[in-house]
Amino acid sequence: MESTESAAPAPAERHAGWNELFFDLVVVAGAGQLAHLLHDGPDPADLALYAVLYLAFWTTWAGFAVYGDIAASETRVRTLLVAMFGMAVMAASVHTVQTGHAVAFVIAYVALRWQAGRVWQRGSIVVDWPLAQFGSGAVPWLASLFVDAPLRYWLWALGIALDIVTLLVSTRDRTLRRAHERAARRRDGRPPPGPAHGPAAGPPRLSESRIDAAHMGERLGLYVIIVLGEGVIQIIGAASERDDWDGPLAATGLGAFGLLAGICTLSLLYGTNGIPHLRKGTLAPRLAMLLHAVMTGFLVALATALGSAITHVDDVLPRGQHWLLCGAVAGYFAAGLVAALPLADRSDRVWLLGWALPCLAVSAALAPLGERLPAWATIWILVALVCWQILYDPGRAGRSPSGRRGWGGRIRRTARIV
Repeated sequence: MESTESAAPAPAERHAGWNELFFDLVVVAGAGQLAHLLHDGPDPADLALYAVLYLAFWTTWAGFAVYGDIAASETRVRTLLVAMFGMAVMAASVHTVQTGHAVAFVIAYVALRWQAGRVWQRGSIVVDWPLAQFGSGAVPWLASLFVDAPLRYWLWALGIALDIVTLLVSTRDRTLRRAHERAARRRDGRPPPGPAHGPAAGPPRLSESRIDAAHMGERLGLYVIIVLGEGVIQIIGAASERDDWDGPLAATGLGAFGLLAGICTLSLLYGTNGIPHLRKGTLAPRLAMLLHAVMTGFLVALATALGSAITHVDDVLPRGQHWLLCGAVAGYFAAGLVAALPLADRSDRVWLLGWALPCLAVSAALAPLGERLPAWATIWILVALVCWQILYDPGRAGRSPSGRRGWGGRIRRTARIV
């Protein structure tokens, strides 16, 4: 006999709203402008400046993405539009940030970091995104307004380093404890109640605000798609400037598209939050987002290198762009290894290294050893490495290609890393 009791309806799955998708358009502009920093050379100074500015841009985006994720239907569209305008100023300032527009970039960044902290109601503690409570990383940026280069750039790097340390060391318990300590200090510093001061007010009630993991994962995945789209733009733009479309151009273009498609597959179908090999719930949100920032930084650099490869199809890549191409893919593989390695047990870790380390090692070794290879050959070697990880990804099934049980089934039973 069928039961007459009806099961409670499952909560509706939440997806990115139109206002959030519109806000993410600024990432398209930001990624394109940041990629320009790597077109010339790049030398170590260019790479360092790119890393600092990219993490500043990504951190700003993440602060408002977290706000939209937690606020949900109560998100203020005006807040997102203000943030979008400020990030547009940051993006427009990148091209001449070393000459005339550094002040505009810094002011926009500091103002948005301040705004990202103000959007939360008093007493609301965002335990999954500590930067909502700790804005000390913006202080060196503010101080840089009063000094000249190169000290200015060192202060920017210091601000980014403070944010990274905050994300690494701030656990839920530590964040709540500090919030209670600050509330207690504010309470103890109030004047005693009396006619002149009115009745004494108690400390604000502290409440936890948590990220919606599924919704935030979708936002992070969409961000990866946007960054890969910058690679497509670079490829098409470089190809459109060539008069002769020949065999080397076809081989390079097909390889470049194949590389982006393979990375998209590996990141979105065999990973979580756009991070390859990452399993749901195995990393605290703040750590997963930090890893996402590093990985997408490599992907923007890859977009620049692919555009340069199309430009130089008739010759070998310039040394700096060749190293950028191989280094960006090696960094992407390293991010996937970092996401997966700590979560595999000892027996599966050896097998994991058997397919992950060769890809990382070959792509890194290709930088010094493949400088004389034509661009299309370098790209197709990298395509083969990405395909290796897709075909032998252990999360694809409960068994590895050799027939032994993969670590994908075991990893779900590991404790959540905080």
